[in-house]
Amino acid sequence: MKKETSKFKQLDNKQKLQYIWDYYKIHIIATAAIICIIFSITSTILKNKAVDLYVAYINIVTTDELLTSIDDATGLSISNYTDMLITEDPSGDDFQYAYASSVKLMSAISAGNLDIIVADSYGINMANSSEYLCNINDYLAKNNPALLNRLEPYFLYDKSGVPFAIDLSYSSLFNHAGFTEPVYLGIVSSEDISPEVLEYLSLID
Repeated sequence: MKKETSKFKQLDNKQKLQYIWDYYKIHIIATAAIICIIFSITSTILKNKAVDLYVAYINIVTTDELLTSIDDATGLSISNYTDMLITEDPSGDDFQYAYASSVKLMSAISAGNLDIIVADSYGINMANSSEYLCNINDYLAKNNPALLNRLEPYFLYDKSGVPFAIDLSYSSLFNHAGFTEPVYLGIVSSEDISPEVLEYLSLID
């Protein structure tokens, strides 16, 4: 340890910065990402005090046209987390972005500022394996049986037969968005799920 300290003192300023970066790069990136995420979520909360619903889009590219169409169709004030990336094996430039997305997702859920996750197959399965999502059947059976009957054919089930997401092919809004792969919707598990979730589900067809 003393040798390392002595060696460090002998370096010029540029070499010291390079030394710190080489040894603490991951820590620096992680700290910077967390700070940015906290700032982003705080700013979102302050700017959207009257938000009805929070929606995160994972591994899919959204357009202003799609988001505006959803706002218009539902009449809800929706705060969107867009361009979030969750990958199985992030590398290179994807590492920092995927890490930041994961932390942002967890932070939003912990803060109670996420109601719905819309994602590709990998993203929605990741959310379910992380126990972020509720049982779609139980939620709709309790709150809107008519909507359950309508959406049940589009349920996505896990290996134990529990429905955790909905295939959004039932929605004309998402069909017209031109996604090349299936897109799924999951409801974030909470003791107090926003009633606006039902409005969202029933009005995006």
